[in-house]
Amino acid sequence: MRRCLRAIVMLVFLLGVLTSMTSGAVREITFWVMPNAPQDTHTAWLDSSIEEFRKETGITVHYEIVGWGDAWNRLVAAITTGEGADVVQVGTTWNPQLAAMKGLARLDPAEYGGAGAFMPANYESTTYKGAAYGVPWFAETRCLFYNTDHFAEAKVQPPNTYAELVEVGKALVKARGAGTAIAIAGNQAWDLLHNWAIVLWAFGGDLVSPDFKRATFNGPEGVQAMNWYVDLVRTGLASKACAEYNQPNADAAFINGNVSMAFMGPWNVADIMHDNPSLKYDVVEPPAGPKGRAAFSGGSNLAILAASRKQADAKAWIKFLIRKDTLISYTKDLTHMLPATKEAFADPFFSTGVNRAFKAALEYATAYPPLGVWGSIENDITGEFKAIFTDYVTGQLGPNGVQQHLNTAAQRVDVSLKNER
Repeated sequence: MRRCLRAIVMLVFLLGVLTSMTSGAVREITFWVMPNAPQDTHTAWLDSSIEEFRKETGITVHYEIVGWGDAWNRLVAAITTGEGADVVQVGTTWNPQLAAMKGLARLDPAEYGGAGAFMPANYESTTYKGAAYGVPWFAETRCLFYNTDHFAEAKVQPPNTYAELVEVGKALVKARGAGTAIAIAGNQAWDLLHNWAIVLWAFGGDLVSPDFKRATFNGPEGVQAMNWYVDLVRTGLASKACAEYNQPNADAAFINGNVSMAFMGPWNVADIMHDNPSLKYDVVEPPAGPKGRAAFSGGSNLAILAASRKQADAKAWIKFLIRKDTLISYTKDLTHMLPATKEAFADPFFSTGVNRAFKAALEYATAYPPLGVWGSIENDITGEFKAIFTDYVTGQLGPNGVQQHLNTAAQRVDVSLKNER
């Protein structure tokens, strides 16, 4: 009898120890985030917010800032191995493809305020086959930045149409020299399609047919839009060096005051404040084409890897990041992106100053289709777009070169569309 009592006492003791150890276990998650702001200010914000979150929840967040150029391969590797991160930032154009790979956890929008709590185009980007696999974090679109001192020197006004942009560019070149009117991204830019799509749409073209069965960007409107873009270099409004630029090269040319115009995003406002706060500039909506104005709806979502064993804690971190005060702080005070929740976007700050142009553009901005094969489609188009610039630089772009490259891209895209599940 005594032995039984001793055994029972010992069992109760051990259970108590185990319970104590479990309740005191360290709760930790890993977060992969992109370089959404200058690193020194970005890391300071993350460190402060993570400490605030730890005090509120007891959860410690370990983060890594992953460059956009490496992010896709890192995410695919994490999905393949089941190791890496719990919460990840994903570009809006990547979300459906990662979901199609079964790499992201399916989420219930109601846990985050419901679908109606977010900007429509950004919420759509989190979906695949009608289900949500991410939570919208922030939105972005690209507008036309212009140097007000340069414009005053050339006695010109911001262009309202793409045709006017060319005429304004000629006046700027006359006043300031060849290649100084505008900087554009060229064959080293991974996000080249984002720059051309807004011109394509404004010229009346589209990337794919409404039923997602075939490519349409190689039609007359697409050829006209591509020639307009390449002509910026061919006619000397942009430097020939732009043909081999990536987007940061183009951004830096404007921020440093070397050129008068550039298509850039709200994050570049933070870059200007950090790198050249004395720059005199303003921002206007993208010019109108023959079919009106068009803009690209992009941004980033927050997702949880399907292999994460810390789903509940990962959800808590996402809820903290999209909370009104946190999200306004991240976008208003740090990144100068636009919040993807309607509640935060209603803050008066986003209707003032240069933000007015971005907010207006988002009202008519177009998102890419939420297709599982979109990454392949984007690569197909971008690859031929880069080849156009390469052929121009090497003198091999003949009179029909643009049409031929777009036809090649369209054939590849048609194959990708057939693979859409």
